[in-house]
Amino acid sequence: MRLSFDEEDKVDVPMSPLIDCVFLLLIFFLVTTMMRKWEMQIPLTVPSITSSLSTQKSGQDVVIIAVDERKNIYQVLYHDAYSGESHYSKIKDLDGFLNDLRAREGRDIAIDVTAYRTVPVKTVIEVFDACQLQGFTRTRVRLGSKPY
Repeated sequence: MRLSFDEEDKVDVPMSPLIDCVFLLLIFFLVTTMMRKWEMQIPLTVPSITSSLSTQKSGQDVVIIAVDERKNIYQVLYHDAYSGESHYSKIKDLDGFLNDLRAREGRDIAIDVTAYRTVPVKTVIEVFDACQLQGFTRTRVRLGSKPY
């Protein structure tokens, strides 16, 4: 059986809805791209460090080395998390201090390097690297509003 098509029966793709769909897709991608740029500019504020527990876990000695805004280096001798009372000892020679610490306690002691938010990261990394070069393997960095 043979089918015959007349001029009226031709199948056409309607252009008006196709153009509408293209414009809707274009608007969608433009808006999502602009939102992505806006999301990258959201300012973040890091919460301040607070602790209800002591800085030392039972049975574990932790040496806390603090760096202030003037790049002075201190050892936190005592910190009471409940009252906020702290005692510091200024470290004049970091390499000498780390040598003495390694001789007394060994290389397996935990060291926390803490610093103010305003201290340059380069300074904190220099102290951290000095600990790593002396062979201390349990060294970590804690940044916050105040070391203690």
